[in-house]
Amino acid sequence: MSAQPPVMEKPADLNETDRGVLTLLREGRETRGSLADQIEKHENYVGERLKWLRVTGLIRYHHEETALYEITEKGMEWIEQA
Repeated sequence: MSAQPPVMEKPADLNETDRGVLTLLREGRETRGSLADQIEKHENYVGERLKWLRVTGLIRYHHEETALYEITEKGMEWIEQA
């Protein structure tokens, strides 16, 4: 069971992985595996961060069955402020 990160309430709460994910998604939709490869982090860790980015409303599934993600308006605002 993984530890839960603190609640993300503002752009300053994003970690390096979160910022990398949001930056990539700003350019277009990506899968979990593709994101992990591009930011050179383990896919399981990226998956955990994706979960919290979704809960926070910064990203959403474009196609859940293939784990294809896209950034939300809120995510765009946060990455611009981070």
